[in-house]
Amino acid sequence: MERVKKETKERVMNMVNKVNDAENYETTWNEKGLPESKNKINIKRGGLSRARGARFELKVRDDLKLQGWIVNKWMNNVDLEKNEIISAKRKYNPFF
Repeated sequence: MERVKKETKERVMNMVNKVNDAENYETTWNEKGLPESKNKINIKRGGLSRARGARFELKVRDDLKLQGWIVNKWMNNVDLEKNEIISAKRKYNPFF
């Protein structure tokens, strides 16, 4: 039987502890069958940051639009008959 390196043993035990701690970590299994644990606090923080960024972006785009600037994000369409911009959607959702 081979000896296991101390670093490897600590890494494996850390992964096991995270999988068992469902109160603080959310664990998913990747394609290779290995667990990936994410801290629930960081998951919530990321969602809040993404939402704040989206709100800020909309506020800035509306402000620039009121000042007469043409704002283009990804692929906005221009309606030449009404002389206005049709904003691009953030994300494609097939169920909506």
